Amino acid sequence: MKNLKLFSMAILAMAITLASCSGSDGEQGIPGEDGTDGINGVDGADGNDGADGADGISCWDLNGNGVGDITVDENNEDINLDGVVDALDCQGASGQNGQNGNANVEKIDFLITDFAGTDFTVNLGLSQEEMNSYAFLYYLEVNNGFDDLWYSVPGPLGNNTRYSRVYANENNADVNVFFYNTSDDSAWDVPQGTFTQFRVVSIEFSSQGNKSAQESVISELKDAGIDTSDYYAVAAYFGLE
Repeated sequence: MKNLKLFSMAILAMAITLASCSGSDGEQGIPGEDGTDGINGVDGADGNDGADGADGISCWDLNGNGVGDITVDENNEDINLDGVVDALDCQGASGQNGQNGNANVEKIDFLITDFAGTDFTVNLGLSQEEMNSYAFLYYLEVNNGFDDLWYSVPGPLGNNTRYSRVYANENNADVNVFFYNTSDDSAWDVPQGTFTQFRVVSIEFSSQGNKSAQESVISELKDAGIDTSDYYAVAAYFGLE
C-alpha cells in the first residue's frame, strides 16, 4: 500500500514537470487541395415578349385591305395612273380652278368741270409697256344735281342726240375724247360744266402686247354678266367703290 502511494506521487510529479515545459511548434502542414466548384445556378426566366403591333394602313390603301387595287372604277387606288400603287398615289385630288382674280385694277380720275369744246386730251402717266399691259374702260360723269350719272365712252350721251369717241395713244399714254352730234356726225361743242369727271378704269392682263386683249377683257366681263357700259356694275365687280 505504501509503495502504491509513492508510485502515484511520482507519476503526478512527472505530469507537473511535463506541463510546465512546452515544446517548440511543429512545421506548417501542406495546404489541402481546393474543393470542387459548385454547380452554377439556373438563370431566371426571361419575361414574355409583347406581341408585334399591327401594321398601319398605307396612305394609298383607300379600302384598307393591304393590297394595291388597280381597277377601272371609283375604287382604283392607282391615282396617278402610272400602273403602280405607291406613295405617289397619296396626293389628294386637285381642287377646282378658281376664277382668275384681278390683281391690279385701278381707276384714274380727271376733273374736267372747266372743259368746254369739241374734244379734250388727258395723259394717263403710263409707260408704253404699261399701256400694252392694260385694258381700259372710260367713263364721263355728269352731275345732275341729284345722283352722279356715268356715261360709257365711247357711247351715246343724254337722249342719244350726241355721242362720244375715244382714242388712246399707246406711245405717249394720251387719251383723246371727241364729241359729235348724232344727226349729222358733226362735232358737238360741249358747254362748260356739262361734265365733272373723266374716269379711266385700268385692268391689267398677263398677255403683254396682245392687241386683242382689250376686247378679250371686255368679253370676259360680259360673260360674267357685267355690262361694261354700267360703271356701277363694273365698280362693284372690281371693288372700286
